[in-house]
This record gives sequence, C-alpha cells and structure tokens, in this order.
Amino acid sequence: MTVRIVTDSSADLPSDLVQQHQITVIPCYVVVDDQTLKDGVDINADDFYRRLQAEGRTPTTAQPTVADFQEVYRDLLSQGNQIVSIHVSGKLSGTLNSAEQAKDSLDGVDGANGVDVALIDSRLASMPLGLVVLDAAVMAAEGGDHLEVAAKVRQGLDLHHGLFALDTLVYLQKGGRIGKAQAFLGSVLNVKPILRLRDGEAHPVERPRNRERALRRLVELAKELAPVRRLAVIHSTDAERMAVLKQELTGLLPADQIIEARFGSTLGTYIGPDALGVAITQEAR
Repeated sequence: MTVRIVTDSSADLPSDLVQQHQITVIPCYVVVDDQTLKDGVDINADDFYRRLQAEGRTPTTAQPTVADFQEVYRDLLSQGNQIVSIHVSGKLSGTLNSAEQAKDSLDGVDGANGVDVALIDSRLASMPLGLVVLDAAVMAAEGGDHLEVAAKVRQGLDLHHGLFALDTLVYLQKGGRIGKAQAFLGSVLNVKPILRLRDGEAHPVERPRNRERALRRLVELAKELAPVRRLAVIHSTDAERMAVLKQELTGLLPADQIIEARFGSTLGTYIGPDALGVAITQEAR
C-alpha cells in the first residue's frame, strides 16, 4: 500500500518538487476585490502582488473547505493509498480543522476509512512547512505505513525552522495574524522586522533599520542553525534580492541544493511585498 502526502498551498512548494514527489496540494482561498480565488490555481503570484499593492480592499484568506479535503481523501483512498496530511500551523489557520472534519466523515463512505489518514500540525507555514512535506515524501518512498511515516515526521518537526524579513508589518496587522510580533508595533516605522516561526506562531526577533541590514541579519541567523540538511530561500516580489540571499547562504549548502520558492497569495496576504525568507532543516544531532 502506497503512502501519499497531502498538504495545503500555504506550503509554497515549487511545482517541480510537487510533481517529482507526487505531493497533493489542496489550495487555500484568497478573497481579492470580492472575488474568491484558489491560491495558485485561479490567481498566480504576479497577479496577486499587483492587486495587493493597488488601492482597494485588503485581501483576506480562507482555509480549504471540509468538502475540498473529502474529495482529495476519497480519491486517494479509493486508489488503495494511505495518507499523511501535513498542514499549516493550527494557530495561524483553521486548515487542520477542515482536514480533521473531513477525516472523521470518511468512515464507511464509498469504502473510505478515516483510519487510513494521519494528520499533522506542522506548527509552521510557507517553505518551512514545505521542507517538512518534502521530508515526509522521502520517508513515504522508503516504505512503512502511514502511521510509521507520520511518527517519523512528528519526531523531526523541531529540526525545521523559518526566518522572515518583512518590509512592513502593515499586512500582518491588517490580516489579524500579528501574534507575538505585536511587540514590534508602535516602534519606529522605518524598520524591517525579522520574525521567526516558533511554537506555531510568528515571534519577533529584531528590527533592522534598512533592507541591507535585514538581509545580512537573515544570513547570520540562518548560519547559527548550521549544519543544515535542507535549505530554501523565499521571496514575495524581489527575485534579485533573493538571489543575493541565496549566494550569501552557499556556505551552508551548495547553490544547486538550495531551493528557490515564492510566497504565494495565502502567505503573501500577510507577508506583503519585498519580503524574504529562509527555511531550514537542521541535521539531526
């Protein structure tokens, strides 16, 4: 029996890796100008950021529905698969709740059984979640049932880290996802806050005064997590700046092993334009 990996679009996984590892990605929703669109399906990143920065109503996001999960789970289970479903932090989104309701509804319906689905709260978002998903896909390919794969994934969650340098906290605040980063509110406006994902939330790290300093600190903080096994760089709108970040991190892994990714519309709603990120999987010690 094959174990298939499912995640949501907030993982920001590049499409080539999704295809290579046969990962199923369930789109989150973004509401832009009263249009409800599937992240990465009905709207691409370029169009989203153009609309985000235009004058108008602030975009909002919505989790995949229970029906979205039911459809995917039933399809995969009907093919004789087991499922490990790994999702964005439950403190940041209700996505895992939709997945849990879908799993509970499966028993005895069309031969599908919820016991063949293992759910995991990654406590992460964006490519840090993506790296967890990639690890899970490799584990699944190596054998074992879904419960064994899920147990291994959970054991390794603390090895995955996310660091983000934002150009502004405005979008995080407007979207209601400010969390622990509210400690930075009321500070000098012209700062470029660095946040770290920890315990399922965005925590403030420090507030450099300009983009150059923010990039340099992002590199320094990433290097503190060495040795690393996986590494990804992420951007919202400035690919050239991400390329500089990647070059600065080649001491951790060779350039051809560093994944390049982009914040999609789900994370982009809160991260905003001109943001950078680093996702790291540490070597187990």
